[in-house]
Amino acid sequence: MVPTIRDVAEQAGVSIATVSRVLNKSASVGEAKRRRVKAVAKKLGYRANPAAASLRGQSTGGIGVL
Repeated sequence: MVPTIRDVAEQAGVSIATVSRVLNKSASVGEAKRRRVKAVAKKLGYRANPAAASLRGQSTGGIGVL
């Protein structure tokens, strides 16, 4: 099973929003939490899903051809 951001949040004992901030390199997370989230993400083998990110951003980067 592929680990999700929810799995990382649960294992690290933080919210999904905190995991998102850490993974997106936002400065609004304390260093201790940042290290904990990164360690859990590495342990679980978490990888960002590009398809999910494109849905969130409403842009796939793809080009359609007719």
